[in-house]
Amino acid sequence: MSAHADAATEDYSKGRPSHRTDSGTLRAVGAGLALVAAGLLVAAEFSTVVRIVIGSLETERRTVAGRDNHGYALLVVALAALPMTLLALRGARAAAVALVALGAVALLVALAIDLPATRESGTLPESVAFEDAHARPGPGLALEIAGAVGLVAAGGLLAGLLSRRRSGARLRERRR
Repeated sequence: MSAHADAATEDYSKGRPSHRTDSGTLRAVGAGLALVAAGLLVAAEFSTVVRIVIGSLETERRTVAGRDNHGYALLVVALAALPMTLLALRGARAAAVALVALGAVALLVALAIDLPATRESGTLPESVAFEDAHARPGPGLALEIAGAVGLVAAGGLLAGLLSRRRSGARLRERRR
């Protein structure tokens, strides 16, 4: 049996594939990644970043949420990432680069402010009453780092796609 003419050109053609749908899919993936990353940063603000534990059994004495440790900084980053994602989807390369910068800021907050707080021991208020009180990372620290890396990756993907699209447009202009 022979195939229909349209089906033959779609399935068996050796012509160049359309990169438009690939680019559109990758843009959707980048935007989705940015939104998930922003959601992780918001969740990290309300999650435990530092756990104060006592003894070798690590009995939890106190917890510190992200918002208490860095004053809602990551919430601001997450809220700023939302319009940048929409602008990057509309073709603004600067907005995609801003997503990378916002991710870098979130990573800086996680690694420079919250991570050192998870390694304290002698300066904790609990150290007065409990000799072996020490800090441990909570699940919020992982959320912060994952959200920051997600923003950097999403911004890099979107910026790369926008650069490729612009260079492709310039190349087509030269060919004319």
